[in-house]
Parts: sequence; C-alpha cells; structure tokens
Amino acid sequence: MDVQELGSGPFTNRSLHDVFGNVSTQSDMAFDLNVTNSTPKTGPGPNTLKTVSDVVLTTTLVIIMLGMGCTIELGKLLKYMRRPVAPAIGMLAQFVVLPLVTFGFAHALQLTEEAAIGMLVMGTCPGGATSNMFSYWADGDVPLSLTMTTLATMLALGMMPLNVWIYSRSWTSERLVIPYVNIVISLASTVAPAAVGIFIRWRWEKLAIKMVQVGSICGALAVVLTMTLMSLLYPFMYRSSWKIYVGAFWLPFLGFAFGYVVAKIFRMNASHARTVALETGIQNFPLCMTLISLSFPKHIIPKIALFPLLYGVFVLTNSCLFVLGYHILKRLKVCSSDSNESTFAAVSQIETDEMLSMEIKAVKASPTKA
Repeated sequence: MDVQELGSGPFTNRSLHDVFGNVSTQSDMAFDLNVTNSTPKTGPGPNTLKTVSDVVLTTTLVIIMLGMGCTIELGKLLKYMRRPVAPAIGMLAQFVVLPLVTFGFAHALQLTEEAAIGMLVMGTCPGGATSNMFSYWADGDVPLSLTMTTLATMLALGMMPLNVWIYSRSWTSERLVIPYVNIVISLASTVAPAAVGIFIRWRWEKLAIKMVQVGSICGALAVVLTMTLMSLLYPFMYRSSWKIYVGAFWLPFLGFAFGYVVAKIFRMNASHARTVALETGIQNFPLCMTLISLSFPKHIIPKIALFPLLYGVFVLTNSCLFVLGYHILKRLKVCSSDSNESTFAAVSQIETDEMLSMEIKAVKASPTKA
C-alpha cells in the first residue's frame, strides 16, 4: 500500500472522508456492515484528524522517497533503463499474473459483487512507493524497485482500464473511471523526491548515508501511523465479513508468492526476486480508492471500499512479516554456515592430528642409522 496521502493530495476529487462522511449517519451502510448502531459523532474531530493524517503522511512519504533515492547509484538505475529486462519481468507479474490471480481468488471466495469489485480494482492497481521501502529493508534491489514503480505507474494508464474491462464484467456493467491525472501526479510525487535523493547520493555521499537512515526511520513510523490513522478514520471496516478478511489478508501474500515464482522462472537472483515479489504484492491503495470514488454512486462506495480499506492494513502487516521472515531465514542460514565451517575446521584439525600422529609412529618404528 502506498502510504502516500491517505486519500488526499493528488486524490482530492473526493477524499475518503468526503466519500464516507460520518458513517454512522448513512442508512445505506446498514446492509451487512452493521454500523448504524454507532453513536453519531459531532464536531470537527474527524476533519481535524483527516487533516493531520494528510500532512503527516505526505511529509513522511517525501522523506521516505528522498531516503530511498539516496540508496541508489545512478549507474545502476541507468542500466535498468537501458536494458529493462528485469523491470519487464516485474510488469508481467504485476499486470498479467496478479489481476488473473485476483479474479480467480474473488470467485473462489464467492464474494458479493461489491466486495469482488473492490478486490479486483485493488489487484489491477500499480505498485506503490511503499514497496521501495520494504525492498530496502529486505535487502532487495532498490534501483530495480524504483524503476518498476515508475514503469508500473506509467503502464497503469493503459493496463488498469484493460484489466478492469477484461475481468469486471463478472460483477458489474459500470464503466469505471480511470483517474489519469491522479496517476500522473502519483508518479511525480514518487519520482521527484527520489530523483533529489539520487542527486544527493551522487554529490554528497556522507549526507546520503544519513538521509537513508532518516528515511528508514520515517518508513517505520509511517507503517504505524498509517494503520493507526486508518483504524481511527474508518473503524467500520473491521466489521467486514470473514470472506473479506480472508481475501484482504491473503491477497498480498499471493502477490508476493506469484511475483517471486515469476522472477525465479526467468532465473532472476534472490535479491531481484524479492524485489519483484514486493512490487507485485504491494498495491497503490489511494489510487484504488480514487478510482472507486469516481466510478460508483456514493451510496454503494462504502461497501465496495471495505476490501481496499482492510487490504491497506494487511498489506503493511504482511509486508513487515515478509521482511521479518527474510531476516530470520538469513540469520538461520548464517548460523548454519558458521556451524558447518566450525565442524569442517574441527574435522580438519582431527585429520591433521591423526596424520601427524601416524607420521610420528612411523618415524619411531623405522630402524635408526648407525
């Protein structure tokens, strides 16, 4: 999920809070969400919280992308631009494999039409800037990650409407509105601070090292803040059906798995495969919400948005689990390697001692010269 402006900034056509409003006062929410029993809230609280979340998350995103840019050597980035084989493999996983998997998973869960549409739109979105941060944490290839994010956002101008047209007819005949302007602004807000970071790395390497540390810390804070603010702004999402919970929890893992498999089929190394996996599994959440808010009547948007909202929470927790799992396996591999080396050294020492002992015995047994 892109932590970029949780429904704000470039997504100002209809912000998430404007779409949902005071959820407890919308009788249309009474269907399966069971939120009409909530106590109505008054006062500027939600609007103030929304403003705070917009400012904090926007600032955090800029710092994160600036820090990620400071990890990138210009030569490596240019290599991927001149010969974009690895990014092309990532696009295959992003725009061909994942939408198909999402479509099949939605049918397997037998979701309602509204929930299935929300899941499908989420699965057809490009990757978000957050994937760059998680790629860095998982010892992935950050230049490849940034190249894939940029390329995916550009290709989304054509691939999103194509995939939505192919797969959405199972559930709706609505013509979905692709937010082209928002996609372009999202691209600029991701690439611009990263480009500044790349320049800092080229010009002032010591400063770049410090910026990477700051960006990494801000990334960790962004994960916590995003989940907290989403829970405070949209608490009704936790009243979703178990099927939506299952779908929202497993879709990121399916993206990770199929992205990794596709990368390995094309014989990419482990670092590149992890990068493709994270890019495939982490989607641009605000872009999904914008498309939904522009395409459907306001009274059914909350039901469609349930899946993307829960996905927005789970994609962060699951990405953290991905990184944690990688570092645990890395640690176990190092420990195993150290153990094997110690065992080999011990065995070698024993063999050396035995050979020395045999040589001494041979010398003693040989006849002495007069």
